[in-house]
Amino acid sequence: MAQGTQHPAPEAPPRPARVIIVEDDERLRSYAKGALAAAPDIAVVGDAGTLADGLLLVDLMPDLALLDLGLPDGNGIAVIEAIRTTVPACRVLVFTVFEDRASVLGTLKAGADGYILKDTSADMVLAHVRATLAGETPISARAASHLLSLVRDEPAADTAGPDAPHLSPRERELLEYLARGLSRKEAARVMNLSPYTVAEYVQGIYRKLHVRSRGEAVFEAIQAKLIRFDRE
Repeated sequence: MAQGTQHPAPEAPPRPARVIIVEDDERLRSYAKGALAAAPDIAVVGDAGTLADGLLLVDLMPDLALLDLGLPDGNGIAVIEAIRTTVPACRVLVFTVFEDRASVLGTLKAGADGYILKDTSADMVLAHVRATLAGETPISARAASHLLSLVRDEPAADTAGPDAPHLSPRERELLEYLARGLSRKEAARVMNLSPYTVAEYVQGIYRKLHVRSRGEAVFEAIQAKLIRFDRE
């Protein structure tokens, strides 16, 4: 019998993604925690019902924050800004009702990665969290509808201003689809492009607009009049 045979050590299972939940409604906070509780790949490491407590959770170095905007002691956008400063790799999924234009555009500017409405089913909350962690930008159909109704009146011209970043026609088309809530795969299918080409376009858009997320890209494109939402 051979002596000293070495067997490779078993690989350690990947650690669960660390998630924090900031939601002032205790019932909804429990609902969100319950939606994620049984998932072996996710660990809810903290939850809070106020802005002050939510800011403290950022020190837990989460991988994702599930975040309400309307907190009793301030706007949840402050949590997004703290995350972008302290844990820039952390993904942010906003859990909202889209009450006003300022909240939506402010959230886009702050760099949220996805938007779901508060009546989303538990199964879909989990699916959206996983998709956000995987680098996708989930925007539910109803959330996209709310977003478009709020930004449709934002001034937009057929041509961008002279100082606007230059996006190619295909990049602008892609960004309009992404702003409407299509996933990259859906946009690739509509545009008859490969997912790899779409990924290259997305990186080009982010680079030209100096942003890190879809939300920031949409915000900057609206402000620069690079895209519009009244096209068929």
